[in-house]
Amino acid sequence: MKMSYERNTKPKVGIFTLSSCEGCIVQILNLEETLLEILEHIDLVDCRVLGVKHVYDKLDIAFVEGCVMSKEEEEEIKKIREKTKILVALGDCACSGGKFMMKDFEISELRVSLPGGREVFRADPIDKFVKVNYYLRGCPINREEFVELVKDLLLLRLFKESPLSVCSECILREQECLIDQGYPCLGPITRGGCNAVCPYNNKICYGCRGLSEDANIDSLINIFKRRGIPVPPYLLSLKKLVISKR
Repeated sequence: MKMSYERNTKPKVGIFTLSSCEGCIVQILNLEETLLEILEHIDLVDCRVLGVKHVYDKLDIAFVEGCVMSKEEEEEIKKIREKTKILVALGDCACSGGKFMMKDFEISELRVSLPGGREVFRADPIDKFVKVNYYLRGCPINREEFVELVKDLLLLRLFKESPLSVCSECILREQECLIDQGYPCLGPITRGGCNAVCPYNNKICYGCRGLSEDANIDSLINIFKRRGIPVPPYLLSLKKLVISKR
């Protein structure tokens, strides 16, 4: 979705946080001088972390971090959607309800006793309740990817997610394959865009960016079995989730 701005005006932007650790917001703050440059080109009207709260009726862009865990947050995301032209989901919590990081593929909610009299624990992605225009995946997001998205939005261009898998990005960085070393890395089936930051630092990919478009779970499971690598239980759960959605 493209949008247009009124001549000689900066787009009105809001940055919101639902239930999360706010790690994606920290990534944005870690941009430091680049963030200051971005702020020169937008009109930031709402951001709790930065202590910004102005009066406004409409937004051009809303960045939302975190998942929906309560009726109050469900209503909040609906109000944000009503006010904004472009809604961006930031991080795995907002994009998938944290499922790709927490691996709770077979659990939709839990009946537990929570503070405030709540009896149901759930973690839903924001697109369960509203339309999302763009997704920035990962736990946390990649801050360079955030900058690219902001540039595209300011230049009225469509932002496109990386077509590569984490495995492809790992190869481009000439990193030795962790699967070849006997580790259960999910890079071959995980959506890229993070520049393979975990494998490049000798940590297996856990799949926090979700499945790549051409993900072949069965093939990866067979590779693990042939090489004597224990198949992670959450990979089998992920397979069941994919089958159930067909």
